[in-house]
Amino acid sequence: MTDSYNELLGQQVDQYQILQHIDRGGMADVYLAQDVDLQRKVALKVMLDTLAAADPQFVERFRREAQMVAKLDHPNIVQVYNVGRTPANQPYIAMQYIEGGSLRDKLKELAEREKLLTTEQALNIARQIALALGAAHKAGIVHRDMKPANVLIRPDGTPVLVDLGIAAVRGGAKLTQTGSIIGTPAYMSPEQVRGVPLDGRADLYALGVILYEILAGIRPFEADESIAVLHKQVYEEPFPLSGFRPDLTPQTLQLVETALQKDPSRRYQSAEEMVQAIDDAIQAEGFYGPNPQATVVLTQLEDDALISRSQLVRPPEKRPYTPAPPPPEKENAKRPMPLWAAAALVILVLGIVIFFLFRSVTGPGLPVTENAAVVADASSSDESGEETAVSATPPEAAEPAAAVAETFPTETPLPTGAPQPADTPPPTDTPSPTDTPLPTVTPDSGPEIITIGQSARGAPLEAVRLGSGEKAIVLVGGLHAGYVPASVSLAQRLINYFQDNPALIPASATLYIIPSVNPDSPNAPGKLEGRLNGNGVDLNRNWDCRWTENAQWRGNTVPGSGGPFSFSEPETQALRDFILDVNAQAVVFWEARATLGLT
Repeated sequence: MTDSYNELLGQQVDQYQILQHIDRGGMADVYLAQDVDLQRKVALKVMLDTLAAADPQFVERFRREAQMVAKLDHPNIVQVYNVGRTPANQPYIAMQYIEGGSLRDKLKELAEREKLLTTEQALNIARQIALALGAAHKAGIVHRDMKPANVLIRPDGTPVLVDLGIAAVRGGAKLTQTGSIIGTPAYMSPEQVRGVPLDGRADLYALGVILYEILAGIRPFEADESIAVLHKQVYEEPFPLSGFRPDLTPQTLQLVETALQKDPSRRYQSAEEMVQAIDDAIQAEGFYGPNPQATVVLTQLEDDALISRSQLVRPPEKRPYTPAPPPPEKENAKRPMPLWAAAALVILVLGIVIFFLFRSVTGPGLPVTENAAVVADASSSDESGEETAVSATPPEAAEPAAAVAETFPTETPLPTGAPQPADTPPPTDTPSPTDTPLPTVTPDSGPEIITIGQSARGAPLEAVRLGSGEKAIVLVGGLHAGYVPASVSLAQRLINYFQDNPALIPASATLYIIPSVNPDSPNAPGKLEGRLNGNGVDLNRNWDCRWTENAQWRGNTVPGSGGPFSFSEPETQALRDFILDVNAQAVVFWEARATLGLT
């Protein structure tokens, strides 16, 4: 037995004269052949002889491809003409020959030229693939190996879905062996990686990966080893698409993020539902409806009809920092915030910085998670009436309600599913994940203001940079600033302290202090209104690892206070993206009372 494809070149198998070898996949060779009876070109897919002889399971799966796909009649699905066996008893399938190459080839060519397809082209490709998946799913077929190599492009630009041979038929016999995984790691859904039963939503996840790749020019999950990619599919969140493409509308961003949800129940529940979302995105982008002709340029790839990557990614706005004046004293204020509270916060911050810098250098026995943001919880309650000492809670014991947890392993607190953008304007000037991570480290030690996004009402969200080391520590003051406005005051004290004492910042550290994530919140200490953003959403609950739409406050359920989904608000989106962009070693949240220091 041999897998050499040369043996069939020039031979005639039934009515097919084999002309040329096109490609080799994991289970078959694909040849260009001539149907001598009907005088047309066909693609002849011939199973590798080693598989045909050694694994009846592959033979059955191969045969099933022909039977199931032959029943489908859709312009975006390849047509199957015939089945048979070669003289060496290798099963083959004769199918429609699609000239023009694959989507993988087109994307590779674009990458070499530092170009991207236009948004209209990308959305129309995704729409036609989704329509094809809808037809397959209705016939009981789950593709299970959706990827650009399995999308061929006709000369007129029409995408055609191929290679349904590893499809799982709902209700049919399970042909895969226990523990086996079918698919391509970069495009596999989390449930596919885990080996659990699949349905069409796994294909929609893969389509989300493909659309992300077309729009960003990079796959959402990449690594040198396949096992590392599989780990990322299950445990990590992709870099926000808005970081690559700040020009995209919220509808397009939401389309991709919904498709890439880890939990299938939070994705689009059918291909038809995803098509509707694509149509909404097409209209939001200003294209006024689906346009199949938008993909014609795929066969030409002229520079003037494409997007240059250099035009898309923008650094965040930066400007010199000027300390804010102290807030005016109120007649009914009990007394100024005690100095011990600010001093305690400074000690806490320094302790956290030193701890995480030391751990990043010495760390034997400690788990290292790429891009992990670890919480040090500086609050014990938002209801307490007694002053308490400040302590840094170890990451293992941090309460999820305090906010950010380790970003990737599901064993640590995580917001369920991937965050989705809201219908509100997206954060502006989102940091870009270029070869130089943003915000870029500058030679000076600051302070410097960086605009990381905007609120629901358009107010800037600002971080103050202090230091210029490679290890980023993010400190967040007011997640619900109007409820505890002294949190913002404490953040200002912290900024002033480190500005006056820059030598206390370790040389390897950069501090990013965010006084307030909620500039829209009314100044209503201790009242629910002081927690709400411009959309009436409690940002502390929208950020919560245990997100629920109808969140509780002081034991009472407040309908809609958690937002329509986790990270639905521009403020929480901007904070999340910024933490990921700077690759934070630690994220510190604290909470102060209205007038009397930390709780």
